[in-house]
Amino acid sequence: MKLWNGFKKFWTRGLDFSGKTSRSEFWWGVLANALIMLVLLVLLIVSLICFEEVINPFSITMIALFALFCLVELLPSISLIFRRMHDIGKSGANIWVLFIPLFGFFWYLYLVTRPTGFYEKDVTSAI
Repeated sequence: MKLWNGFKKFWTRGLDFSGKTSRSEFWWGVLANALIMLVLLVLLIVSLICFEEVINPFSITMIALFALFCLVELLPSISLIFRRMHDIGKSGANIWVLFIPLFGFFWYLYLVTRPTGFYEKDVTSAI
């Protein structure tokens, strides 16, 4: 999978909370959107630093674009995490682990880096 395909799948399956998402599809989608956010953030910082007036029309536009992109990206990001959890054999409800300070982020990273069916193999081998 390439960057463009991951980005396209991120948005076309943005409201699909069922099914699975492979590691490559997950990380390409995350990378593509992170790059867009980085460009918007750099433009926002430049607009705040380079103009004499701190609040200028370009700064306001960049703040609005950044906020809009973050809001629009929120639901597809949540569905992407749900599908990734399904791929490793976990419930999508594991997204709640992100609300545990510090530990939750590292546990989330551990989960999303597991190979396909990682926890399903543990369950079937225990039976």
